Amino acid sequence: MTIRIEAYDRLPDAARAIREQVFIRERDWRPEFDEWDAVSVHLLVFDSDNDAPNRPRLVRAIGLTQPAHSAQPESPVATCRFYADPDHPDQPGRYIIARLAVLPEAQGRHIGSRLLSDAERRIAQAGGTMAAVHSENDHYKFYEQRGYRLTDEVYEGGRHGWLIKDLIRGSEN
Repeated sequence: MTIRIEAYDRLPDAARAIREQVFIRERDWRPEFDEWDAVSVHLLVFDSDNDAPNRPRLVRAIGLTQPAHSAQPESPVATCRFYADPDHPDQPGRYIIARLAVLPEAQGRHIGSRLLSDAERRIAQAGGTMAAVHSENDHYKFYEQRGYRLTDEVYEGGRHGWLIKDLIRGSEN
């Protein structure tokens, strides 16, 4: 598996399509898009198909076409966004990582973990000292296995909550 992660200062169409599929069509979440999209850094994961020739082209699953100039066929398979947290002035350097989504066809290959690590690295390089994620309880374990801890900010009887992780500047975390 060869993946490439790119950062954008606006929401790319491919990231929008992944979020529509994962959050709107599969999980029926609305509203999916909000004012934070305009101030976020958006990460998009591209997966090269050359290591799995029999795997269906993921790019077709979300209705995008491959650029003609690309030497290796790549498919956008995952996305997330991050931004400085304006709601916790008592925690300077806190950033929110949100809307982490991996297409079903690409799940189980550690792409989400790699994407999360890349977001943490970029936040630390920007001077951030803490990453925070809001998650449903069925995803707590994913984040806890990557060093996050559940805070006392839980909602709906623990069904949703905030998890945080301290970041070390200049490290890979």
